Amino acid sequence: MIYLILLVIAMVVYGSLRHPEQFGAYVLRLTHTIESTLYGFTPHYKKVGDFTYFYLQNKRQRKVNSPATGIKPTLVLLHGFSAEHTVWLRCAKTLGKHYHVILLDLPGHGETGYRATMDYSIPAQTKRLADFLQALELTQVHIAGNSMGGFIAAQFALDYPEMTQSIICVDPAGITSPQMSTLQQLAANGRNPFFMDNPTQFAEFFALTMAQPPYFPYSVKQFKAHEYVKNKAQLEHIFHDFFNVEHLLDDKLEQISCPILMLWGGMDQIIHISSADVWQEKTKAVTIIWEDLGHMPMLESPKQTADEIIRFIG
Repeated sequence: MIYLILLVIAMVVYGSLRHPEQFGAYVLRLTHTIESTLYGFTPHYKKVGDFTYFYLQNKRQRKVNSPATGIKPTLVLLHGFSAEHTVWLRCAKTLGKHYHVILLDLPGHGETGYRATMDYSIPAQTKRLADFLQALELTQVHIAGNSMGGFIAAQFALDYPEMTQSIICVDPAGITSPQMSTLQQLAANGRNPFFMDNPTQFAEFFALTMAQPPYFPYSVKQFKAHEYVKNKAQLEHIFHDFFNVEHLLDDKLEQISCPILMLWGGMDQIIHISSADVWQEKTKAVTIIWEDLGHMPMLESPKQTADEIIRFIG
């Protein structure tokens, strides 16, 4: 028996060295499955319109210390461009104790998948989100979104104010930044780090995304690197649709009527921190800036991010 165990271990180690990206995919899937189960989230699929949505959710039981008839409010968590629901998972561990939490893969991303004939503009994605929530018979929700997800959350508040209890925008896209970020400067010079022709380009991109990234094994980074290369064409399509200057919110922010919490990483290299002043001035949002974090505070400091969301929603 001991020899069989040693053989299996040897095969795993050999496979991880010979094909680290394949081993990384396995590690990532296993880790996310274990974490989501431990945190009380279960996977679901829901066909709505042109897409079959993948999402995680916890039980919508009564909120602790609430009246007997009360149930947990619903909080929807939206990822950014090229990401997926898992970026919110460790933050959701804490949020799930207080809310009915939905972690969603947006169309074009994750297990919800990409279709080449679809429109991935912010108005289109916002309408799909509303259709999805209505299909789940959710009439009022809080929405937290990072980057592109924050853009969608703000657009949702404009288009569906009757459904929006509050929005939490974490380093959101959606406006013309007073100062260009590192990524924007690179893109202006003809090289958008999101679009990769070779896995070796992933390291530069990864360094832009977070100031204090959690630990990712080499094999996992290799898997993500190969995924970006493989998905380059579809990422270019989605980015082209979503980054449309006609849909920016510069002249619309003041029309948002629901409560807003803005969470920012002061070291954000994807969207310059100067954007925070614009959102604050035009929305009068509650704004919190963490000077030592980057573009993805919910992944860099999940407990801290969750605590501020809980403090805001109540």
